[in-house]
Order: sequence, then C-alpha cells, then structure tokens
Amino acid sequence: MNKLAVIFAGQGSQYEGMGSKLYDRYPEIRGIYDSLGKELTDISFSGNIEDISETNNLQPIMIAFQLAVLKLIRTHRPELLEGLEATCGLSLGEYSALSLSKIVSEDEALRLVSLRGELMEKASEKSNGKMLAILKMTEGEVREIVHGNPEFEGKIYIANINSGRQIIVSGEGEAIDNLKEFLKSRSKLAKSLAVSGAFHTPFMEQARAAFVKTLGETSFSSPEISYYPNVTGEKYDGTPMSEVLSEQIVSPVLLYKSFKEMVTDGITHFLEIGPGGVLSTILDREFEDIEVSAIKNDDDLIKLLEV
Repeated sequence: MNKLAVIFAGQGSQYEGMGSKLYDRYPEIRGIYDSLGKELTDISFSGNIEDISETNNLQPIMIAFQLAVLKLIRTHRPELLEGLEATCGLSLGEYSALSLSKIVSEDEALRLVSLRGELMEKASEKSNGKMLAILKMTEGEVREIVHGNPEFEGKIYIANINSGRQIIVSGEGEAIDNLKEFLKSRSKLAKSLAVSGAFHTPFMEQARAAFVKTLGETSFSSPEISYYPNVTGEKYDGTPMSEVLSEQIVSPVLLYKSFKEMVTDGITHFLEIGPGGVLSTILDREFEDIEVSAIKNDDDLIKLLEV
C-alpha cells in the first residue's frame, strides 16, 4: 500500500505572477487570496521579483499559493492525496504543513506566517543578512570552515541541512559574501539565495521573542497525520507548538533528517508543492525506491487538473 507525504517548499524559488493563472481560472481559491488581502495579492500577481522576495511579502504570498494548490487538488484531483500519511515543510513551508495536518486552519496559518514575515523583516534590517547554499560539501566540512575561522565565527551559522551534501548557511551579509569568495577560491560550489535575511540563526532572536506572545495566544489542535517539525526532524512528539514554532525561527532546519525519518517510517511517495522543485530533486538524488512528484508552478497544476 502506498504511503504519501506532502512536502512544502520554502523561500528561494518564488516567481513573478505566482498564483495569478490559478486565481483567474478557479474561483474556488479566491477566498484564500481575499484573506491574503489586495495589496499582497497584487504584489504576488503583478509585482516584480524584488518586491515579491521581501520576506514580509513573500511569506504570506507563498503560503497562500500553497494553500490554493492544496484546495484545488482536493477539489479536482483528490486521488492525488490517496494514502496521505505525513507532511513537513521547509522553513515557512512548515505553515502549510500545519494547515494540511489540521494543527491550524488555513486562516490561522496565513495570520501566523504574515506576522512571522513582518517580525523577521524587522530583525533582518539590523543584520543585513544573507543566505548561501553550499553544494557538494558535508555538514562537517561546512562546520569546520564556518566555526573554525575567526572571519566567520559568530557571523555565519548553519541554517538548513537539506541533504548530505547541500548545506545552507546564514549570517551577516558581508561575511556571507566573503565566504562565497573563500569557497570559490577553493573551487567549491556556492549559490546565493533569493532571501532578505539571516534566517534560522541567532540574528532572528528579536523576531522569535516577539512571536512567542502571539503563539502563546493561539489554539493548536493535535495533528491528524504525521507531522515532522523543522527543529527536530522527527515525528511530532507533543511539544507545545508555541515552543516548536518560535524556536524554528532561530534554529537550523533539519529537513534531511525529516526525509530520512519519513522513509524509515514507511513513506513510499512524496508530492512537493512548490514553487520550484528543490525538495523533490533532493529526494530523487538521495533516496531509492520512492516515487517523487512536484507541482512547481501554476502551469504544472493546471496540466494536472485538466487532463
């Protein structure tokens, strides 16, 4: 029997016009964008990539897109979700996973991620932070460079462990630029991410502290399917969600661990809801004997819905 996990992308693969074709074609998702609000909807559909990529805009825009995709699948192709057992999301994508698992409602997911984006944007203004994807290096190799070099110590942190050989670091903008040049001089592959802050590091402490109050006033339900939080990479164990989600802002995202745990727990099929296809590419490369598919953009979904 197939066991499905639905996984949600994070920042970095956004594109201009995200969700606009879906909005024009499918009236049933317009309520989600009404909840998003006209200003952010206009940025998503008509804004330039720079405006879309500002984290206070991007976080709710991406969650609205992912929730819209989910709603359309449920309405038009529910068989694609047969065997649904588990979910997780990369960074802000975790909020779509919270909605899918019924820990929070769609409206609550949008409300929380909108505030999260605002708070993280404010914290970002202080550090001028950036993020960098380091490829074909292990966590240990990256850690040795970042924590063994006074130029980077305390200025750069490991932010995401996406696979055995894809590590994301995050930190002060100038230090990240210097690290990129350092790696380039040693023929190492590194790619800047389209984000506007030093996310998942102590530089976000101001955002974490401010977010705690709202989380403490939010009602969370027990998950109806298995949910794998970023902060542990393991199946949710009942830790208060206010703690899980506040710590996520300042802690590394243990995505690769979540994938390994899911496969160990018997997941056979993965569906990535984008934008982009970063997570499905990692799964294809890292694991055998699983089936992986991805909805990367508006056009991908329209093709699925109208076969």
